[in-house]
Amino acid sequence: MKRKSIALALILAAAATITGPVRAQSSYSMQSDNRIVINVSQAEKNHVLSEMREFLHGFHSINIAMARQDMKALGITARPLGALLDRLPVKLKERLPEEFTQLAIAMNEAFQNLARDAESNGDMRKAHENLAEVMTYCSGCHDTYRFNVAPVKARK
Repeated sequence: MKRKSIALALILAAAATITGPVRAQSSYSMQSDNRIVINVSQAEKNHVLSEMREFLHGFHSINIAMARQDMKALGITARPLGALLDRLPVKLKERLPEEFTQLAIAMNEAFQNLARDAESNGDMRKAHENLAEVMTYCSGCHDTYRFNVAPVKARK
């Protein structure tokens, strides 16, 4: 429950920095970027972007499974997606802010809940709720953090 509270606080803090709905690309480019910067090497940034593309493809597969009401495929697809922290390079994990790590852990738990519920009870409404929770963590992270290629320093 503490992880969800931290994640919710991060999401609300990020939402407070947004001045209103983005209506066009040009209005977005004029807004300042107040997200927390995480400095990474180019290789680390490439790894993180690859992970994000994997999530996007996973969400696509999850949506197809949900449209077909194929709960087995939903569970099989969702289960491995949550293990983000397991796939990140150790040196990068050591530099991540604690709140980022807590958000990743909460997202993993939400993916595991989605997979478990899909496999055990096949309740489509619950699957949608679980997917919405996962997406809340994704949005919160994207609203709160940005990766910047720069010389990196170890976390103190």
